Amino acid sequence: MSEVELEQVAGGTVGELADLTEAMLDKWPVLAKFGQGAAHVPGANRALANEVENVLRRDLGIEADISLGFCGTGADSDPNRYKEISTGRSLTHSEVLDRIHNAKKHF
Repeated sequence: MSEVELEQVAGGTVGELADLTEAMLDKWPVLAKFGQGAAHVPGANRALANEVENVLRRDLGIEADISLGFCGTGADSDPNRYKEISTGRSLTHSEVLDRIHNAKKHF
C-alpha cells in the first residue's frame, strides 16, 4: 500500500483536516467556498488548511499547524499540532473538535 493510500485509510493529517472542515462548515460559512471534499484535493487542501488555521486562531484561540505532507497528499506529513494560545497547552484533535462543536455560529 502506498503512503497516500495509507494516509487515506488511516485518516492521518488530511483526514483530520476533513474532520475539522466538516465540523466547522455550519458555523463558519466562509469555509463553504472550498466545498466539503476539498480536504482531499491536493493543492486546494492547502488553501483550506490555511483558512481553517486562521479561523481556529481568530475565533477559538487555538494555534494549529496542519501538515498535509508532500504536495497535499498526506505522504511524509508531520502530525498536526494544536495549542491553546492563552495557556500554551497542547490540545488533541478531539479536544479541538469539541471546542468547534461548542462554539457559536459565525456569519
